Amino acid sequence: MRGLLFFSAVIALVAMSAPSVVSRYVDMTEPSGRAAKSVPARNATARELQAPAGHGQFEVEAARDGHFYVEAEINFRNVRLMVDTGATVVALRQSDAMVAGIRVLPADFRFPVQTANGTTNAAEIMLDSVAVADIEVRDVRALVLPDERLSISLLGGSFLNGLERYQVADGTLVLEN
Repeated sequence: MRGLLFFSAVIALVAMSAPSVVSRYVDMTEPSGRAAKSVPARNATARELQAPAGHGQFEVEAARDGHFYVEAEINFRNVRLMVDTGATVVALRQSDAMVAGIRVLPADFRFPVQTANGTTNAAEIMLDSVAVADIEVRDVRALVLPDERLSISLLGGSFLNGLERYQVADGTLVLEN
């Protein structure tokens, strides 16, 4: 029952974030239908602030489309993600999971989720480490979705809830550990 509630929540959150993900995908696609090589409309500005030992703060300004994009290290490998404060968990495209050294088998895609592109199955995984700048959360629950069902990987609540705080104000996202 707990698993069913979890995946129902994931389905609802993925469905809520789908319009923004679809608009991002449309912005990234050339008229020919191929993905554009230059992903961001403009580079988001990020800066890391020094804090007492063991603590860190990271700020990123919203991109032109209003979303926050970060370069994160998942299992110590670089992956670009869109921060989604409404998503319950980190959601990775299968290709990004592979970059992070995670291989999922077809049989692993057994949890149904609803996306902007329709219903699909996701694989549930555990990430050893997710870090943005010097802010790291270990043992992060995540879902892997087929690439065609998710245009960009999402940094969701399973990472954000492991922080001391996160806040969005005046077009800036602040992560603090």
